[in-house]
Amino acid sequence: MPKPIRYQYSYSQKVAWGDMDAFGHVNHVVYAKYFENARANYFSDLKLWDSPDRPSEGGPVITHIEVDYRKQVRYPEILEITLQVDSVASRSFHISCTMWNREGDCVATAKGEFLWFNFATQKPTQLPDIYKNIFFQGQA
Repeated sequence: MPKPIRYQYSYSQKVAWGDMDAFGHVNHVVYAKYFENARANYFSDLKLWDSPDRPSEGGPVITHIEVDYRKQVRYPEILEITLQVDSVASRSFHISCTMWNREGDCVATAKGEFLWFNFATQKPTQLPDIYKNIFFQGQA
């Protein structure tokens, strides 16, 4: 596995007791939920959800996600999730994430591909320039 990167955007995630499975560690599905929480918070911080310039007919939908599990996580851990937009295309963008425990160990990495989708027509559409600019500014 490649060495993980601690990206600029950071989100803190508390592990809940109910996130663990019968084996006493966080269930693998919950890692994806944690990454989703970080992405949603990132989108909110960048005003993706509530910008006055936001085109109301479109939004991001996830088309692919992959998670590499590196280390077990148990309650009562507090995780740091870092992420960045890696690339932007005409209709899509790609996000990379890393998840770190309090000891500084990378416990998981994830990558997601998102498509800009017009919900009225139910078809992919162009990613608005405002979001291309926002994603690049968020990396600065």
